[in-house]
Amino acid sequence: MKITSDAEVSDINKARLLLKSVTQTNPKHPHGWIAAARLEEVAGKPQVAQQLIKKGCEECPKSEDVWLEACRLASHVDAKAVIARGVKAIPNSVKLWMQAAKLEQDDVNKSRVLRKGLEHIPDSVRLWKAVVELANEEDARLLLQRAVECCPLHVELWLALARLETYENAKKVLNKAREKLPKEPAIWITAAKLEEANGNTAMVGKIIERGIRALQREGVEIDREMWMKEAEAAERAGSVATCQAIIHNTIEVGVEEEDRKRTWVADAEECKKRGSIETARAIYAHALTVFLTKKSIWLKAAQLEKSHGTRESLDALLRKAVTYIPHAEVLWLMGAKEKWLAGDVPAARAILQEAYAAIPNSEEIWLAAFKLEFENHEPERARMLLAKARERGGTERVWMKSAIVERELGNTAEERRLLDEG
Repeated sequence: MKITSDAEVSDINKARLLLKSVTQTNPKHPHGWIAAARLEEVAGKPQVAQQLIKKGCEECPKSEDVWLEACRLASHVDAKAVIARGVKAIPNSVKLWMQAAKLEQDDVNKSRVLRKGLEHIPDSVRLWKAVVELANEEDARLLLQRAVECCPLHVELWLALARLETYENAKKVLNKAREKLPKEPAIWITAAKLEEANGNTAMVGKIIERGIRALQREGVEIDREMWMKEAEAAERAGSVATCQAIIHNTIEVGVEEEDRKRTWVADAEECKKRGSIETARAIYAHALTVFLTKKSIWLKAAQLEKSHGTRESLDALLRKAVTYIPHAEVLWLMGAKEKWLAGDVPAARAILQEAYAAIPNSEEIWLAAFKLEFENHEPERARMLLAKARERGGTERVWMKSAIVERELGNTAEERRLLDEG
């Protein structure tokens, strides 16, 4: 900043006098020195600013802020010497050790400074994390083994160590972590992910279920929203079985019986909007164990599969749906249509045959079967289906379709007869 006007010069001089008074009357007040140094910096007098902050360091050697300001104002060459005096004056200052490491050019020296800091402050999670970030995998593992001894109540250090260990050692690490932090859900979730990553999917549900019981025994309130976020996080990490187990074990927590259907559908749709498809799928899967005969939920689940699943997953879901609600026309029709769209006319035909066995008087199913045959150039099959539909007391739609078929085939006499009869 450049001081140009007389007014600005006058303001600077007034402030200088005021701050001089502050530092003289209360020299042990660090922020007076910092303000005085910054004023000179703004006034374009860096050397004066450095002298003032140096005096501040002498008067307030136990103030982190004064040392950090001195470091900022110093030249790059002098900054290391300044921070070295700072950590000597306040060896238990995490901020000063972090700044000292920042001034080093390479990772080896940064790491050396951080390790020196840890000799003075072995329980600083921030220093441990910083030194681990700079280490290779093997060194990081050894550092974290020491870190969890020094900071046993910091879950992220335990979890970081578990991630670097072998499967067997990771299990031991998580067991130790559980002993130290019995109220920490993240340990149970990590244990479930570990088993899933090692192909033990059968263990995943048991671990989450056991974890929730253990947390409840410890007086931990099971926060449904928090667990749902964990399920989505597990999905993002590729731990689908863990995601499903979390949903299965927590989705009912705190939801009144009469609110379950509405709440779960809303939850699933929100997850779908956020792109958490496996979480949404798991919510619908659980909802359908409770509401086996609710057509609306089956349809929502089917829409999810249609948009985000495979033809096979949609087909499997619809087949399951019609075993529980065989009179739901829309589910049969959806299944048949999907087969038709996939180019599998025989499969679509088979589904519709099952459908009119289940709902013999459904005009919609008869007309869908007719449409399938007619549009796939099977006029005789189409005719036969319409004849059966008429026998079963078909409405005017059936008679009209019958007449149209005959006209298409050039049978005007039959068309007229059907129109007269219908």
